Order: sequence, then C-alpha cells, then structure tokens
Amino acid sequence: MSADLSAPAPVRPPRENSFPEAEWRALARHWYPFAYSDELDAGKPVARTVLDEPLIAYRTAARQVVVARDLCIHRGVPLHLGWQEGDELVCAYHGFRYGPDGRCTRVPAQPGLAIPKKLCLSTIASVERHGIVWICLDPAPDAAPSIPHWPELDDPAYRMLHDPPPEWAVTPGRQLENFIDVGHFSWSHTGTFGNRDQPEVAPYEVRRTPGGLSVAYPYLAANPDATATGLAGAATVQRWMTYDLHLPLACRLSVEYEGGRRHCIFDAPVPVSRRRSRLFFFIARNYDHHVPAEDLLAWERKILAEDKPIVESQRPEDLPLDLTEEFHIRSDRFSAAFRDALRELGLGPAYTA
Repeated sequence: MSADLSAPAPVRPPRENSFPEAEWRALARHWYPFAYSDELDAGKPVARTVLDEPLIAYRTAARQVVVARDLCIHRGVPLHLGWQEGDELVCAYHGFRYGPDGRCTRVPAQPGLAIPKKLCLSTIASVERHGIVWICLDPAPDAAPSIPHWPELDDPAYRMLHDPPPEWAVTPGRQLENFIDVGHFSWSHTGTFGNRDQPEVAPYEVRRTPGGLSVAYPYLAANPDATATGLAGAATVQRWMTYDLHLPLACRLSVEYEGGRRHCIFDAPVPVSRRRSRLFFFIARNYDHHVPAEDLLAWERKILAEDKPIVESQRPEDLPLDLTEEFHIRSDRFSAAFRDALRELGLGPAYTA
C-alpha cells in the first residue's frame, strides 16, 4: 500500500527530545506563546525552541505570521542562519527559498527544476492574539485554539509592556507554581512589595473555571518609595488580587487598588526543554501611562530577580503531581489544585515540564 502524501505526517517528538515521550505528547497538544507580536514587526525572523523543537517565525507583507520547523530539508541547515527576503525565507547554504505556505519556490543551482510538493517546510499551527504569537505542535483537529482570555491586552485603556522573554534553568511547572504561591510574598519579596509584618496567609478558596482555576486574595503590601505602582505616600497599600489560571501554563494576576487602578501581571512559562523555560512575563495597567516604560519594567525585573534563585534551586526540579511527595498546608491549596489539574491533563506523577 502506498503512503498518502496528502495526509499530514504524524507528530513525533524531535530527535533531541529530553522529555518522557508520553509527557511530550501530552504537552504538545497545548498552545504556548512563541513571540510578542512586535518582535516580528522588525522584518526579521525569530528563532526559538519549544519542547526541544527548534522553530522559526516571521511576518509577511500582508501581516501573516508563518511558523515552521527551523530546518531546510535539502541538507538539514537551520533556516535562522539565512534571512527573510520579501515574503520568503532563504537558506544560507544553497539559497533554497520557501514561501509563506512552506513550499520551496526556487532552487538557484537548478532554476529549471520542477519543484516537487514534498520539498516543503514543516509549518506549525499558530494564531496571533493579545499581541502574542501562540503556537501548538500537535493541535486537535478542527478545535479552536485554547488561548487565555486576556481582554485587557486589547483594551486601549491599558498599556502593555514587556521585555524580551528570558530563559531560566527551571521547569515551567515550578516557575508558574511560584507565581501563584501567595505564601512567599512576605519572605522572598521584601526588597519590593513583600510585607514581613504580614506573614499569615488569610483563608481563600480555589474556584474551578472552564479554562482552569481562579483565586481571589487580599494582601497588605509594602509600598517603598522605589515602587512603580504609582501609589506614593503610604508605607503599605491594600491589594485585591485575583488569579485566573489558564491550564496548563498561563496565568493573569489582576491587582486592584482603591480608585479603580488596576495592574495586571501575566505569566506564561514555555517549556524549552526538560529543565529550561522561556518566561513570557509582562504587565498591563490602566493608570499613570506617563511613567516611562523602563521604570515599570525595571521594577518587574527586580521582582523576578527575587524569585529566580529560589525556583532555580528547588529540588526535585520536577513538579511532583503526587501530593504525598511534598508537605502541604492550608495556604498551599492553590498549588495543590494546580497540581491536581495538571495530572488530569495526562501528565505523569512527576511533571518534568
């Protein structure tokens, strides 16, 4: 029986896959941030790795985003070593050109060649939403992309700010659990907003939502003169915090203050490899738009710098989905619910991503 060349090839883990295969397949079904939209506006391709799969993305003149595996199939050279010319990618090795549909359009060494259809890049499902390009390695057929609903990012009343996404030597499960952990504020973040005089965690409830989990939590935060919240004149400030976690690895933290001021922090760690994550960590707020972007981003970098050595040092590096492997107290109920939800998605007892 001959192979059906019109059928999509089955999705397989890459050769250099560092994940257990069953876990890679479970993770490959979900959507992850790949690039901020403005990163592609410079007219240059962006190359990054997701789940050990090297990918490349670029934008065409018609504003279309193209994402493909970062590999010229002629001789296996990464396309990021080449360049974008118009709406095409050009391989640096032999000049093979590829159009937005992934098909090879020209072979310079043999210009009269009838280019076979199989001479084609392996394109990746993508969607641009909320100022971010999202990708999925193995999307469900005919299913709408499962992207978090973050309306603030499309609301002109809010100003979205971000740095290039950094990479940490940490698993995304550990990093995101740290983001939703309300018990560490008064200890890890005393150089920014943490209030050491408020170590007790007030009781809270975890609510299941169609996309994941939600928690509302009040916190009396420290308010040093260096804060970028724009609330000067008081040693502390009351925060009303709402976490909306979109499974598996994306969360919005909405921080509300008196007077209708609202500051949103978004965290979406992407599994690069089994022990490495790329952090899409950015902010949007509806007040004090005159404050320089660098001042606001510098404040968020300072908060991240307080977290980084903690989460990179956690052992085991994996996030244990078997709750008996670590000790849990009442204030950990959000983390426990997160782990339970990941296990329901088909991930193993030790979540290596």
